[in-house]
Amino acid sequence: MAGVDHSLAGIDVRQRFSFTKTKQLLLLEALKSSPHVLGAALLATCNRTEIYLSCQEGFFPDPFELLCQAANIDFASCRGLYHICRGDECFRHLCLLSCGALSQIWGEDQIISQVKSAALTAREQRTADGVLEVLFRTAVTAAKRIKTEVRFVRSGNSAATETLKALERQTPPPQKILVVGNGEMGRLTAETLLDQGFAVSMTLRQYKRGQIQVPAGAQAFDYSLRYQYMPAFDAVVSATSSPHYTIEAQPFHRLAKKPALLIDLASPRDIDPACAVPGQVALLDIDTLSQGAGDDIRQARTQALAQAETIVEKYRQDFLKWERFRRQAASN
Repeated sequence: MAGVDHSLAGIDVRQRFSFTKTKQLLLLEALKSSPHVLGAALLATCNRTEIYLSCQEGFFPDPFELLCQAANIDFASCRGLYHICRGDECFRHLCLLSCGALSQIWGEDQIISQVKSAALTAREQRTADGVLEVLFRTAVTAAKRIKTEVRFVRSGNSAATETLKALERQTPPPQKILVVGNGEMGRLTAETLLDQGFAVSMTLRQYKRGQIQVPAGAQAFDYSLRYQYMPAFDAVVSATSSPHYTIEAQPFHRLAKKPALLIDLASPRDIDPACAVPGQVALLDIDTLSQGAGDDIRQARTQALAQAETIVEKYRQDFLKWERFRRQAASN
């Protein structure tokens, strides 16, 4: 495994490796066609992009170099921006990642579904071999047990919760919120804000009308009308997978009244950084949304991580047993 994440690179760097769904499928096919590569899976979230490879015996590539080659990115410019692990360490990493122990927002709940989605995509594209199938399945099982048995002490369990806290810190607190994006994160954010009494509206893409269920209590209008309606809102949250800005600086600055707070949950960025106006319009992105933890929180996290490691070791042994059986069967 090799990947770039929030611990090594800021969002400006990470968004270079934020690929559209179509691009991800093409990358998987290209990686699987590489000599000596038996399987490939790609995990891409707002905090990280990671490539997992299953290779022939004796072949030890740098997965990130292969990813850069497939994506036509200059690999030399990426040195020092990613980390790499193999074998047992790769298994441990995926287990801890899946339960949220490696997330920027400690213990977040969305990552496990994103890991499952990565495995499903690789399976559907027929780029996942048996090793990757079992690796991801076992890691997800371990993560579910960790989430059940280990208490994650945190200030929030998702970007949606952190968005809520950011809104509540404003003076005066905003009342009317526009959520741009109706994917999983957009709907989760809207539901979280609605539960706390905010007036929430969402944008809908014209081509997706009828396919998206708008959370009960939320208003909705077409995405193309976002600038027309934006002056009526106190804050805007954008959470899409668009490769382009959903809020651009020029039309935003032409607004007669601007929302005082912009929150960008996307990678690559949804909101042009030039939209921020010191003293008038604040812009928070996924890297600045979370607040630092105190000493007591850090100590609790250390204890939780130790508990998680014990569970991971149990499942690592299960994975090794399967691997030994697979090798024996292949040699017979």
